[in-house]
Amino acid sequence: MLAPLPQRRDSAAALKFLATLAQGLTAALDTRQLVEWTLKALREDAGFHSSTIALTDEGEPEILIVAGASGLAAPLRGLRVPYPRGLGWAALRAKGPVYVPDVASDERRFHRCQDIRSSIYAPLTADHEPIGTLAAHAATINAFEAEDLALLAVVARYVSNLFAIARLQSRLRGLAETDPLTGLSNRRRFLAALDRELDRARRRSAPVMVALLDLDGFKTLNDTHGHLAGDAALQQVGRRLLDRLRASDLLARFGGDEFAVLLPETGPDAPAVLRRLAQLTISLPPHGSRLSVAISWGAASSPADGADAQGLLRTADARLYAMKKERRETSPPPRADSAVTPAPTAAESGRRPADYHPTHRSDR
Repeated sequence: MLAPLPQRRDSAAALKFLATLAQGLTAALDTRQLVEWTLKALREDAGFHSSTIALTDEGEPEILIVAGASGLAAPLRGLRVPYPRGLGWAALRAKGPVYVPDVASDERRFHRCQDIRSSIYAPLTADHEPIGTLAAHAATINAFEAEDLALLAVVARYVSNLFAIARLQSRLRGLAETDPLTGLSNRRRFLAALDRELDRARRRSAPVMVALLDLDGFKTLNDTHGHLAGDAALQQVGRRLLDRLRASDLLARFGGDEFAVLLPETGPDAPAVLRRLAQLTISLPPHGSRLSVAISWGAASSPADGADAQGLLRTADARLYAMKKERRETSPPPRADSAVTPAPTAAESGRRPADYHPTHRSDR
């Protein structure tokens, strides 16, 4: 049963607030949008001018992360609060709203924001599982009344469902954009990222490079060792490629034995960048036989080779198959059963290649 609406608020304001909440129930919001929408509604419709929303970390559920903060509490955004410390965890353990009339004197306090003198907290739960907390803050001691706590509890109960839905949508989007075999981005995510990067590059007059990679002799490997070995090879190739790329690059499985790489702020110097990806060493099940895998590639860069995604991909694809044709004519691919045991590569030994130069992007 929902907590009663506070009597101090007039009925028109209460109905307006619930109407805003109802709109959120049907809006297609992601978690970040929902955080900002809730903070805005708390400020404009509920009169809570300083609020925080903390959500459990899906990877580490015993960590509360302040995902949104407004007013006096704005410096708390991004704060990570480990269980069982902090007033938010106190509300989750209590399974109900908590009033803290004097934050500075409360031993459960985790943050050290001196401007916050009193707070109220309400838990966010879905299917009886904690997903976060909602809180309002004030600059004076004992600033809240019982009806404020009741209103916050009403809000928390409604938005708990919204956050649970947003998280589920996020997981489903992740599954829809992830290759199930390799765990890499799939074609759909890659194409969306390429469009975004090209837009960003046009605004900044920055170069972008896209490359398509193809395993030489993969059909022979499949025919000789079987499809399970082929799947294992694709998984290992994906990991090896990731080891040799920058954090700002995006690697995707494009289909079959073809991979795609998006390299932001990289111009037409493709050979220098891609040569370090052209030869990898993997081990094949069931006995761990080591095999050297050659990779053909084709690359195109914007603006030198065009400005739209499809044009760049067509150019990269044509250059990829030109390289494969040349390799077939000059030297056929090695047999897939010719196991070798070379020295570990830089990626396998945990070292970066000598020509690896990571870049740090503040906007990614």
